[in-house]
Amino acid sequence: MERLTPSRLRWDRAPASAWAAGALAILLVLLALATNTPAALLILLAVGIAFWAGREARRFIIGPVSADDSIELVGLAELAPLLEALPDPALLIDASMRIVSSNAAARRQMQFEARGQFLTSILRHPDVLEAVQAAVHDGATRAVEYEQASQAGRHTRCYVAPVNWGPDRAAMLVFHDQTARISTERMRADFLANASHELRTPLASLSLLIETIAGPARDNAEDRDRFLKMMQVQADRMRRLIDDLLSLSRIELDEHVPPSDRADLVVVGHEVVDMLSGVARERGVELKLDAPSTPIKVVGERFQLTQVAQNLIDNAIKYTPEGGIVRIELGVSGDREETIARAGKQWDEAGRVAMLTPASVANRSYAYIRVEDAGPGIAMRFLPRLAERFFRVERELGNERGGTGLGLAIVKHIVNRHRGGFLVESQPGRGSAFAAYVELAGED
Repeated sequence: MERLTPSRLRWDRAPASAWAAGALAILLVLLALATNTPAALLILLAVGIAFWAGREARRFIIGPVSADDSIELVGLAELAPLLEALPDPALLIDASMRIVSSNAAARRQMQFEARGQFLTSILRHPDVLEAVQAAVHDGATRAVEYEQASQAGRHTRCYVAPVNWGPDRAAMLVFHDQTARISTERMRADFLANASHELRTPLASLSLLIETIAGPARDNAEDRDRFLKMMQVQADRMRRLIDDLLSLSRIELDEHVPPSDRADLVVVGHEVVDMLSGVARERGVELKLDAPSTPIKVVGERFQLTQVAQNLIDNAIKYTPEGGIVRIELGVSGDREETIARAGKQWDEAGRVAMLTPASVANRSYAYIRVEDAGPGIAMRFLPRLAERFFRVERELGNERGGTGLGLAIVKHIVNRHRGGFLVESQPGRGSAFAAYVELAGED
């Protein structure tokens, strides 16, 4: 590669003091010639000032390139500091498709170190390689979006632009991670599709029942009463779905703001058990609460922690057969790993999934609520999806139970706002156990 060798004086960058000194030296020489002032004295003074002005200006002379100068950059390599300043991964590729320069973000993400290797050794996507060729040879600018084969689900947008640096031509590649944006768009689309589907079913049932009552069942009091009860069931289903959607929306709005309130988990547990005891009796299910006699103070919002306990216990009642027992355990443990062991690893042969895990923080203790049902249990393949919106295991198995599929999603978002964890372990034939844990409050 050709080196930049010419020396040049940047007069436009010389300081004002150098210009002023030079002008003063010329003025003194002219004054000596035009007056009777001793010429030798003025000329000596002018020469001194001119020497000082020249020394000031020489500080802005760019000297010739030396092969021994280790800090001087050459050609396209002069752009290396610019690439290092970019927060996103960036590469500079010359006309021969070799990597001239890269920044730390690119080397870390693409896992390479050597300078001068071919671009194809770290990136093989044909659209990106074609865009680089077009930038180098035709001066074209392109943006290419692609999914990385080595990392399923990771989407990247690559901006490729031509670079002309003296006689050299190259292409600059800047990579932007689009995974979060695309995932959010897909989640929004799935949410709208699922919500419209969930609302469409009860609406269709209501429309059909109304037509039946207005037509064939108009004069039959027994059929009319039966259909009215069915309409009430569908209306209640729509109400629960709308309530859950609104609740989830409110939780997500404040999810980034952790609570600062204090709540007593023991009081929450007793209140929810009292609230749901009537529902449990109707289904022939017994609720057993194992809680300490002393308060368990946690960092959290009482209303939202009540939602967590209510959703978990209500789910357990729904899946426990008549004559079964739902066990609720409240406890205090140490750090994150100890809490996971105590709240989520009590059955030796169960499948387990941590649906939410907080960051590990030193000297932080947790309190937990664990709810066990006596239902049929859940196969391991379904466990990772339990907290997805609208996901219901019974729907996958063709055995609908009328839930909204949002209860566990609400629990997950509330626990996430509280910077806690959410666990599940399940064993077919034995039942399922869900546990949520949040930070234990310190002494006030």
